[in-house]
Amino acid sequence: MLPLTGKNMVVIGGSRGVGRRVVEAAVRDGAHVLAVARQDAPLRQLAEEVSSIEILPLDATDEAAPSKVFGTLRPDILVVCAGAFPPAAPLHELSWQQFAVNWETDVKVAFHFCKAALSRPLPAGTSVILIASGAAFAGSPNSGGYAGAKRMQLFMANYSQKESDRLGLGLCFTALAPRIMPDTELGMHAVAGYPAISEYPRLISFKA
Repeated sequence: MLPLTGKNMVVIGGSRGVGRRVVEAAVRDGAHVLAVARQDAPLRQLAEEVSSIEILPLDATDEAAPSKVFGTLRPDILVVCAGAFPPAAPLHELSWQQFAVNWETDVKVAFHFCKAALSRPLPAGTSVILIASGAAFAGSPNSGGYAGAKRMQLFMANYSQKESDRLGLGLCFTALAPRIMPDTELGMHAVAGYPAISEYPRLISFKA
């Protein structure tokens, strides 16, 4: 990461997985970090293990969440990586509620925060980074609505950047699509959902 001394970073979904790693790296590089997550206990544990951070427990799918977050710390860098564990099963074995779980979490959180960044608006020069997934490029028969939800996050970053440019806001929207990381909770969950080991190499081969 680049030196972040003096920068304010907010990480939505910062208590575990990729979000926690972003928090840890940002602190090492000198940022003032606010970690946001739904559950209070993991956040408190994070605060005990990573010094000098702020924490804010809240449900990021709530429409009022961005106002609460930006009222606590105005970010120079906003990282949105909150999301749900997707049910891993073939399409015909899922209910609509299971299929839509990542649309109701990952996409909803990204929507609220992109909208707020543009509407508030956040100061010129602010970076908004959406953590999507390499699954957005090809998906998998076992991924349910997850791949489509992550694809939508790519679209949302693109749409938001175009609106920022059109309105002259000077914001920078980016979407990252990392490959599966088997050593994270989500990665282990995804791998466990693939009983056919032949699927696994193909799953991890997606590139941003």
